[in-house]
This record gives sequence, C-alpha cells and structure tokens, in this order.
Amino acid sequence: MDKRVVRWGVVGVGKIAHRLVDDLVKHSPNGMFYGAAARNPERAKAFVEQFNGQVSYASYQELVQDANIDVVYIATINSAHKALIELCLKHGKHVLVEKPALTNVADWDEMTSLAKQKGVLLVEAMKTLTFPAYRALRQFIQDNQLVIEHIDAAFGGALPFDPNNRVFDGSLCGGASLDVGFYPLWLYADLCECLDQPLGELTTEFIQDNVHSSVDETAIYHFSGAVSGKISASITRDLSKIATLTGPELTITIAEKWWNPKSIMITYRGESHHIDTSPRGGGFEHEIAHMNDLIQQQAICSEVIKLSVGRKVIECVEAGLIANGFTHLTQIS
Repeated sequence: MDKRVVRWGVVGVGKIAHRLVDDLVKHSPNGMFYGAAARNPERAKAFVEQFNGQVSYASYQELVQDANIDVVYIATINSAHKALIELCLKHGKHVLVEKPALTNVADWDEMTSLAKQKGVLLVEAMKTLTFPAYRALRQFIQDNQLVIEHIDAAFGGALPFDPNNRVFDGSLCGGASLDVGFYPLWLYADLCECLDQPLGELTTEFIQDNVHSSVDETAIYHFSGAVSGKISASITRDLSKIATLTGPELTITIAEKWWNPKSIMITYRGESHHIDTSPRGGGFEHEIAHMNDLIQQQAICSEVIKLSVGRKVIECVEAGLIANGFTHLTQIS
C-alpha cells in the first residue's frame, strides 16, 4: 500500500462522521477512509459499506490495534471522548477529535501530556480555523498590523426541550457551552492569539428557557480588556450567523454561516477588501488536508489548531459552567 496515503479510522458513525468521511473519500487525494467502529457493530458495517472502506471493526480495541490505521477520527458523544482519546494515544494513533475534545482542564492536560509522551498528534476538530478564507483573514490582520478592539460571535439554534436529546442531557456533557459554544470561543481565543493579546477578563450570563433543564441553554461569555468580546451560544434560541470584528477605522464581517467562513468583508481606513472562496466539499476537506499534511510531515503538533489556544477555550468553558452552578458537567471521568 502507498505509504504516502494517510489511512483513517473512524470511531462513532453519526451524522458528523458521515459528513467528514464523505469529504474524505471525495476530496482527499492523500488520505483514504480505511475502517470504522461503533457501539453497534452493524452500524459500523453499514457505514464502511456506504463509503467503500476496508474494515468494519467489532470493537474500538480492534480498530486501534490495526497497524493499517494512521489516524483516528473520534465522533462520539462528548462524555466518551476522554476514554477513547486515551485508548488511541496509548496505541500510537494520531487523533482528530470532535469538539469539545475534553470537558475540563484536568483531562485536557492529562491527554495532551500523553500525546506528547507518545509522540503523536492530538488535535481538536475546529475546522473553522482551517478554511482558506479564515487563513487569509488572519494573514491580512498580521500583514496590516490591524487593531481589533471587539469581537461579536454566536452559534445557536432553537431546539424544543427534550430531556432525551443528548444536548439536554447533563450526564452526556450536553448544554450550549459544550455543544456549540466552542465555535465562537475558539474564534475569539484564536484571534487574540493572532493579535498577540491575552483573553480579556471573563464574566458570564446564563439564561434558561426551560425550568426543568439540567444543562446551560443559553450562555453569553463577556470578555473585557484590550480585545473585548461578546461570545454567545444557545440550544434554545436562534442567534446571529454573522460574526463581526471591529477596531479603529475597521469593520470585518464574516458572512453567514461564519463558522464555515467563505466570504469575509473588510472595511479598513475607507477601503473595502473582500475575501471570497468557493467551496470544494462539505466543509471538512480543509481539516482533513491539514491532518494529512501534519502526519506526512511527521509534525508533533498543529500550528493552526493550537493546543495552547484549545486549553484557554476549555478553561473558559469550565469556569463559566462552574460559576453558573453546572459543576456536574465538568466532572465526567
């Protein structure tokens, strides 16, 4: 088999795994879908057949023991991430794990330390940062030494309250912050890193629409400082799909849906600039290509989806949840 091709294994075969693997098989010349495992082996078998993979595994253990697998994409429920990350790392597999990679700082530190010890990649699947339009925006900010004073970004959709839905289930690490809040928080934290500015001082505002809900339903993270921010997430309210960055003589608008950035308008000192990229796939092709490149280059970390930034994000989420009485969400073993 051609060693230049990165062979992917998939753990968890839900909707998001279908979307990523669809892009993997259609838009990744240097990557291939090799096999999958799931709690239900029959679902894994159907998934592998659908995408013309090589193997459907009877267990997660069987997948990580296969020497043909280079990288494992983890797309299970949030509460299962840590155990699966640990299993993969201990077997020397690179890992791309859906957000939130982990639900508290202690687990983050433990798993990133293990990845370093094993000499393999652990990357949180923050695909937004890998889009060409976002990379071009970052470059424009740095080239022009822009000053950004405020960032306003949100991710939210109105779902009917259903205690049987995983996003309303505290034991599965549901809730706005851990379900959709990572997108805008990562944007804020990554832009602060780009600007060489610390995150602002954090205060939070949590709103509940359903009295019997055990999770945070709408969470607003306010940051004050050199780069202030209003970062919002909700599972019960529709929020704006446009992100706005402002500063002296500067307005940057990342168009709808901002977390899949394709069109960005910049007005700076009276001049307009437009970053516009045409989609090639379903939005996962860029992070797939990034992981493939890292593995082929034998990199030990990503300089695009940085572990240092990811740690700041989970630190904010954990602090916000605890401050608002949702401590059970951060204590999943």
